[in-house]
Amino acid sequence: MLRAIIRSALAIGFAIFAARQVVYGGRDLARYNKMREMSGDPPLGVRTQKPETNAEARTSNPFAMIASLPSDLARYLKLKSM
Repeated sequence: MLRAIIRSALAIGFAIFAARQVVYGGRDLARYNKMREMSGDPPLGVRTQKPETNAEARTSNPFAMIASLPSDLARYLKLKSM
């Protein structure tokens, strides 16, 4: 009987843990999709033809990096205000 109580307690604890992970994961996914929307990207799971980042342009062309700083700063300030 003690084993059944312990197993039940573990199962309930695991179920609560799993439910919390799903809830918080959903919140994080919604927030991440909102950030992607602010940067002009589609939500996760939607295929795009453009590359995910412009890291190649930034490392190969310093002028592209300097030109992207104002937009990066604006996006950062929007994220801070959330």
